[in-house]
Amino acid sequence: MALQLMDSVRQILAAVEKSSGKTITYIENPDLSAPFRFNIDGKDNRQLKLIYRPDDDDINYAVANQAGHLLRLFAAPREERFVSIANRQTMARFIMETESELERLSARLGRDKVRKMISLSYQGVVFQLTRMPPDIMVNKWLYDDWPELRPCLRQAITAQRRQAIPSLSADVRRTTPARIYRAANIMNFVFFKCLEDHLHADFSGPYHGTIFILAGAPLARITANDHRNDRGGDLIMIDRWASELELNNWYEWQPYVTFRE
Repeated sequence: MALQLMDSVRQILAAVEKSSGKTITYIENPDLSAPFRFNIDGKDNRQLKLIYRPDDDDINYAVANQAGHLLRLFAAPREERFVSIANRQTMARFIMETESELERLSARLGRDKVRKMISLSYQGVVFQLTRMPPDIMVNKWLYDDWPELRPCLRQAITAQRRQAIPSLSADVRRTTPARIYRAANIMNFVFFKCLEDHLHADFSGPYHGTIFILAGAPLARITANDHRNDRGGDLIMIDRWASELELNNWYEWQPYVTFRE
């Protein structure tokens, strides 16, 4: 089954081909765990594979969003082509910094259960930290430059908010390291606040009356006012979020090997 995409998404993918110097090939895979993914092979491979599940009816927004992130990377000068990584060393720092919280949870939930959740909790908060600042800019760009995608965009952000709201619950608070619980909810608030102001929607309502607005509102203003709209600005803003949330040691920047080298 051929992948059906909106004209605007096709245009965005054509821009990715031009900026990357690669040709996008479309590959159907019914066993894919996610609706789609880009597979970027080695530097000498002239193909960029878009692998998709044939049973997903509408992945226009998801493809356009990820393509927007790729465009920001490809447009960056060589010295700003960095990607974030989380490895054993950064995870060890996380464990050291949250040791007392993990011990508290172990006493309540048991060491085996806490040991299993450590990696997921850590990876989740690092993904938020390194993904959300540039994702705000990508979504603003999609809204401004690609009106055809606006209904899909609003629907996707609404779904993302629906998935984020349970993180506010007391049950999650009791079973999550305090620093992760605080940082994750602040980042969610900042993300939704920045996008609701731009998209003229109400995304941050569930956070009103919570403690996360106290730290989140200033960070939302910083993000809205100071985020330089390019990949270098993304790196600076990610580091700024990390500093404000005391997550500096939980990830590292690694130079990205450009596709044309």
